[in-house]
Amino acid sequence: MIAPVGASLPWSVSNVTVPLGAFFAFAVAATVQARGIAAVNASTWACLLITCILLVAVRRLTALGLLGYARHLGEHRVTVDASGIRIETERHTQETGWQFYGRCVEGRRVFVLLTPDASRSGVMILPKRGLASPQDSDRLRELITAHLGHLPTR
Repeated sequence: MIAPVGASLPWSVSNVTVPLGAFFAFAVAATVQARGIAAVNASTWACLLITCILLVAVRRLTALGLLGYARHLGEHRVTVDASGIRIETERHTQETGWQFYGRCVEGRRVFVLLTPDASRSGVMILPKRGLASPQDSDRLRELITAHLGHLPTR
């Protein structure tokens, strides 16, 4: 499922594979703890290895899919003002109000806006390299703080 930038996905493969992989790893660990390492046969270890590989592959394929989608849209021009965030590409325009986001985390190279839902599935990443000057970073930080509150840093 492809969703616009910042949109919330109701379901994704990683929402299923991560809990399934964690459950499987827990089951293997519980078996080893209760019965010893000899109780776990080769097919169980193979399934655990395949699950781990799939977890890594799903994340990588998701990232590649999103990158392909971003390339399909073309150059992104982002405007942030008091009304919200406006994203313009060659193929579409999207406007999102501040009420869509619940909080923001600032990193060394990005501002990450997150939706207030528990899964934080709606994400907007604003890279600082897109700003014209270091003063613009301060202005953007002030604007985000005015609408979303204090910015924790990572």
